[in-house]
Amino acid sequence: MRALRLLSLRARITIGSTAIAAVVIVLLVTIVRLQVISVVGNATETLLAADADPYVAALEVDSAPNLRNPGNAQLVAVISPSGHIELSTMPERVERSFGSLTGAGPRTSSITVGGSEYRVVVDHVTNSAGRWTVVAARNAQAERIVVDDLTTTLAVTGISILIAFGIASWVLATAALRPVNRMRREAERLRGTSDRAVLPVGPAQDELSSLATTLNAFLARTRQATERERQMVSDASHELRTPLAILTTQLDLASLDTGDASALEGHIDRAKQSVARLSRLANDLLTLSRIEESRLADGADDGAEARTTSWSDLGDEVMAAVDRVRLIAGAKDVTVDFDLVPPIAVGGSGPGIGGGTVEPRYRLDTIGMAQLVTNIAGNAVAALEPGGGILVTWRADASVGVLQVTDDGPGVPDSFVEVAFDRFTRPDAARRSVHTAPGGSGLGLAIVRAVAERSGGTAYLRNVRSGGLEVTVTVPAVP
Repeated sequence: MRALRLLSLRARITIGSTAIAAVVIVLLVTIVRLQVISVVGNATETLLAADADPYVAALEVDSAPNLRNPGNAQLVAVISPSGHIELSTMPERVERSFGSLTGAGPRTSSITVGGSEYRVVVDHVTNSAGRWTVVAARNAQAERIVVDDLTTTLAVTGISILIAFGIASWVLATAALRPVNRMRREAERLRGTSDRAVLPVGPAQDELSSLATTLNAFLARTRQATERERQMVSDASHELRTPLAILTTQLDLASLDTGDASALEGHIDRAKQSVARLSRLANDLLTLSRIEESRLADGADDGAEARTTSWSDLGDEVMAAVDRVRLIAGAKDVTVDFDLVPPIAVGGSGPGIGGGTVEPRYRLDTIGMAQLVTNIAGNAVAALEPGGGILVTWRADASVGVLQVTDDGPGVPDSFVEVAFDRFTRPDAARRSVHTAPGGSGLGLAIVRAVAERSGGTAYLRNVRSGGLEVTVTVPAVP
């Protein structure tokens, strides 16, 4: 078996199919041989009975019949009641075995005399003279010759068919694998190119077409992931270059003002702000990386349902996250409120948990919920003018949980809505901080989308007609 694994697929297909054909041919030859042996044996017994019938008929009507010799090649013997051989065309060595035949009842048997096998039919006739015995025999050599010749012919024919079948299997396997070879060569070509070429998909709806379609989808996902990572590295490099340059300049200026304590303190404060921006960027990148890693782990783990969280536990986290956002909102005189709308109880007239309803659960943990509320509401706080307001709502709809954050700020340009959740994207100065705080990394809403998708949900935003921005995250409930 190990040697077979080293062979090509075409060789294994040919060997396997030829081996199966060989087994079938051997079984067929064996069955045909047994059938021929049975047919020839029955035919011989019929002929022997025909040889003996005239003498049996004569003895049944006459106790002293006139027995004539049979035709050529017929071996017949008639033995009188006294044991005397009245008629015999048997070889002498066969006649010597008559003693064992006359004493037995009517039967068909085979005897071996002098190395030769004979098939014998024994019949007894009783008349007024007593019990007569009629023996008819034929040499079984002829049967063996017929069977052996037929077996040889079948074997030669079977081997010829097997060879032809092996060649046909090789040719068919070559033809069947030709599209696979083309696909392999195309994949080799694609490996060294950066274009959007795809593997050829044949017109037939077969396994090869399905394989090509699956591989094309895999290539598309791989290209998207590669481009996304390349874009992320490029954007991260761009984002890091500016604060690092500013930090370097600030440190150089600080070294020049070592004799001026007030100026030195100002340089140090600005340097701290640059370090804080770098720290936020690094933390946001690390958060995105961890979210994507956990999403892959959840996709490969069938036990993801064990990590679900109930609606009420997520609601508790919403309240805790709102309290944390209020700490930074108070400094800008921004009001942050929340509203929890639990699932509607079965048979009841209003919302409620317990009694007649089963509390829904979601593949979203409390850490993820905290990231959603903190990023969305925190960005809104940074974008609002003093006196603005924010409403955070967590409700259970039919089969989803909905987190909605609405503010009464200036909104965002329509062109930004389509790219709002992309990494390192920011709106224009009209609302610079809807995505991040001034000087932020531009990863806040990217983290929101990553958390939502990890939980199987979606995230989107829209400008409210009456003014402000609305960010909505939907998370499907676990069935």
